[in-house]
Amino acid sequence: MSEENSSPRSGFKIFTVGALIGAGIALLYAPQSGKEMRKLLAKKARLLKEKAQDTVEHAQEFIKDRKAEVASVFDSGKEPADQAKHKRS
Repeated sequence: MSEENSSPRSGFKIFTVGALIGAGIALLYAPQSGKEMRKLLAKKARLLKEKAQDTVEHAQEFIKDRKAEVASVFDSGKEPADQAKHKRS
């Protein structure tokens, strides 16, 4: 099994998907009329969509921040590497 599949993020994704499936099944077995159930499912779908959009936005911000950090580290190592290279010449 690869390391990617055993990461905490992967476990969280699996848990989240399982929880959503379980919630959907629970809603389908709840004693409500069809009209009430459709309203409830539509509301839950809207909430899920909003949460997914928020998660994507946070992930994009996180990635942007990490890219900036990597670029900064790369740039800070560039000058010493160039100096070491010129010393050897």
